[in-house]
Amino acid sequence: MRGVFRALVRRLAFPRIPRNEAAPLALLLLALSSVFVFGNDRSQFYRKGQHNGSSIVTLQIAANLSAGHGFLQYQWRSLNEHGEPQYVVYNRFPVGSYALVRLAIAPFGDNAPRAIHVARLLMLAFFAASAVLAHLALARLLGDRRIALAATLLAFSSFHLLFYGDMISWEESTNLFGVMLVFHGLILFAQEGRFRQLLARTAVALFLGWHVAGLVAAFVLIALGGELAGRARARAGFGPGRPAAAPARAVLAWGAFAALCCALILGFNFGNEFRALGGEVPLHELPSVQSLLRRAGADATHTGGIGWPAFLRGQFGAIGQLAIPYALVERIGLSQPHLGLGPPPAPAAWLA
Repeated sequence: MRGVFRALVRRLAFPRIPRNEAAPLALLLLALSSVFVFGNDRSQFYRKGQHNGSSIVTLQIAANLSAGHGFLQYQWRSLNEHGEPQYVVYNRFPVGSYALVRLAIAPFGDNAPRAIHVARLLMLAFFAASAVLAHLALARLLGDRRIALAATLLAFSSFHLLFYGDMISWEESTNLFGVMLVFHGLILFAQEGRFRQLLARTAVALFLGWHVAGLVAAFVLIALGGELAGRARARAGFGPGRPAAAPARAVLAWGAFAALCCALILGFNFGNEFRALGGEVPLHELPSVQSLLRRAGADATHTGGIGWPAFLRGQFGAIGQLAIPYALVERIGLSQPHLGLGPPPAPAAWLA
């Protein structure tokens, strides 16, 4: 039995940390414990705007999630004049995050304060796990756990992460965990050639949310670009060229696997939505398909009509704001989170 347990631990692909290097990780865990101890009244909707709105919608969808409805994601349902159910559907995201919230709140029934509190603790657990994965990944990249600790603490004390860390959401802490899970797996793949664990992590991350797809796409393009550049240098007579971080064939296989996972999840969501709407709405008019087209830039209304250049400038400012510790935000005039949809605040732009 002990041998089976050790083999399972090895398969999880988390490195064994020597005792003399455990202090930085212990300090990180101590710092992360503060997010569970200190905070506002987490059994209530205590923050305005998107924080409350997203939390309410997530709890609605999670509470309605059931096998009896085919795991359809919907906010509420009613009966029409013929006595048939009508759904207000919201199938834009993978079901994983909603399913985890559903499991967390199920024991509390109609006790809303307890359900809200437990759901927030679940989000904070994913937030803390993301920080640990980031630390382990940076330690492998940098070769110094103290530097990795400093970088992790700086990033995870930023305004956005602490402000939204306990928001009950389908695309915040759970998606951050998914991205960090694959990021750590990427490093194991590049350094040790461990490919199957990368596929498993990618499937889990996509089950939780879409954000990791951006990491997959970026890494595939960069890795393939590096390989093509190396071959071009070799043909030009400048030596063998710089070897790619991972074999091009394996990177393409990984990208294809991620694309297949995305297609399966989208197919499940679209099929569920088509069925829930009675099979009378054409595919291209389904609410989730319309949302996909807007988010892909086919419809400028998603960016508030400001267009891609201004939208990208706003994203650039949001990146700068990620470098600002939460404790300094109000002192430099950033008392509200900037979501990257408008002109960035000047201090954030300078930092970016």
